Amino acid sequence: MIAQNPIQAFLSGIHNRLNDELIPQDAASSSYGWLTRDGKMELMYGREALGAEGAAGKIFEVHTAYNVNGTAIFYRKTNTTIQYLLAGVWTDVITGLVAGSVSFVNYFSLSGTFLYIYSPQGLWKIHTANPGSFADVFLSTKNFKAHAFIDQGRAIMWGVARDKTGLYGSFIDRQDSTVYTVVAGEATTSLSGTLAFKAAGARRTCFAVVITITAGGQVFTDNYDGTLTGSSGGTGTINYMTGAYTLSASGVGTAGYQWEDSSAKGVTDFSKSATRLAGEGFIIRQDAGGDEIKVVVPHEGNYFSFKQNSIYRFLRDAADTAPLNEIFRADVGVDTLNSAVATSLGVVFMNTASATRASLDIVERNVTGDNFLTNVLFPHFDFTGFVYDDVVLESWNDYLLVACKSDSGENNRLIMGDVKKKTIDVAQYGARSFTKDDGRLYIGDSVSQTVYELFTGFDDMGIPVANEFVSMNDTFGVEKLKKSKKLRFRGLIDPNQKIKVSLSIDNSDWQHVGTIAGSADYVDYLTSYAIGTNLIGGETLGGGDTVPVYQFLMEIKIRTPKYRKRRIKLEAEGFGYCAIQMMTDWDIYTFPDRLPRSSRLTQNVSLDGTETDQPTPTY
Repeated sequence: MIAQNPIQAFLSGIHNRLNDELIPQDAASSSYGWLTRDGKMELMYGREALGAEGAAGKIFEVHTAYNVNGTAIFYRKTNTTIQYLLAGVWTDVITGLVAGSVSFVNYFSLSGTFLYIYSPQGLWKIHTANPGSFADVFLSTKNFKAHAFIDQGRAIMWGVARDKTGLYGSFIDRQDSTVYTVVAGEATTSLSGTLAFKAAGARRTCFAVVITITAGGQVFTDNYDGTLTGSSGGTGTINYMTGAYTLSASGVGTAGYQWEDSSAKGVTDFSKSATRLAGEGFIIRQDAGGDEIKVVVPHEGNYFSFKQNSIYRFLRDAADTAPLNEIFRADVGVDTLNSAVATSLGVVFMNTASATRASLDIVERNVTGDNFLTNVLFPHFDFTGFVYDDVVLESWNDYLLVACKSDSGENNRLIMGDVKKKTIDVAQYGARSFTKDDGRLYIGDSVSQTVYELFTGFDDMGIPVANEFVSMNDTFGVEKLKKSKKLRFRGLIDPNQKIKVSLSIDNSDWQHVGTIAGSADYVDYLTSYAIGTNLIGGETLGGGDTVPVYQFLMEIKIRTPKYRKRRIKLEAEGFGYCAIQMMTDWDIYTFPDRLPRSSRLTQNVSLDGTETDQPTPTY
């Protein structure tokens, strides 16, 4: 007899590469909707729409920009429109687009706080103090329509339509009098008007505005956040994109300000001299293999270009005249724009170069040298069971997030890898894009024009969170046949929640054997625990609202036939928090070492394989 088979903590997450008899005892052989956290299996939190839920479609990109005062501004790209969130309503900014991704890029300079939008459809510039206004900064003699990011004052671009294997760089933004034009003494009109700089250049934006009212001498000074403050208590506004201003004090006056055009030696100017000079634009060839550059990711001053079958490494020298440009790896690659992401540990990417085995890999610095290595992350998890033709990667707290497909035409799975605990969990959430703000995670939906805050609350838009946990196929370390009498569980539960418990014996069909009910007598209502309503809140940690949950310790009596191995399935069916901290098979009786009844048939197979279960074997 085996007295008990306890699992005192859940630390391993999903292990699905090895046979389900060989994985750790506390691991799941398959699971979704459960998170391995703090030694327990915790039902995942739900979703809440940011703004109204939208029609069918998808959100190609969602992004968080910031005003100079730190205010977050959410933007998104739908099928045809770039919008921003205004008082809870998604409001059009740029219309008439076609389906496809864009690169939203935050940029902060002496001239203001900006959102640049680089894409195959166009290039646009938005001052975040005026989130509904934009300038079209495409200029065929100076730049291109393609994806980019900005690093160290320079835009790095790839995916140019006529040159899919070229890496492009812009001017290093000068941020001085060579690119900033000073205007002084410009006449203003009473109460409102428009500064003159815009009339001579649609790509221009202004900053450092000072307006003086002639009568009375009140001076309105720029706060750099779209507001003006008068020296005598007046107020005003300034639109840096259009030049429109309003003042609370009447009277004509004069304005002084500066303006810039980012296509003139700025981050949308990719031009260079016949003999290129330091700080100018550039083109670097990354032609090996002929496959296109899918995405470029910066890390520690290096730019890693991920192609379908190789990775290039580009490193600018201090003089900006003789950079390093080399093939870093030739046996790995990615398929999509969002297949790689920079993290504090290195650049993580979904390696799909092999037609038979996908893996989540990392480019990381060699701790014993000055070079970089590629290594496989989470080798215990089989990523090959998913489809990555529209994959999106993101990092969030300790997690690496992989949005991908499982038996669907659109992304419908979210793989979560905890890089510290080395665990994998899966959620049935479909994401096409990610953004973060103040520790919270937001996704652009893959099947509707909706942005959701993720892992908030205990329901998924009014329905229970989809979930299922399946344990290992446990033999309890012995090959003898066994019978079990009891299953014992300890954990935390909301009074409105219940967990269905099912059992599978020797891979037989699932049998419902009991339910853990949050309203049952075995729940200890005298002791409560405060649980945050957001995943980032955690257990009795600060931040956000909390709800009380209660400890339970309960036992389910079961009757089983003799078996060699067993699996347990858990399904939370209601609303509210729940977590399993301990699971124990109790009163396990052992029997002679024989095959289970289901395996005793079809023995003694004939030599030609046509007959089974012969009375005696054929030799």
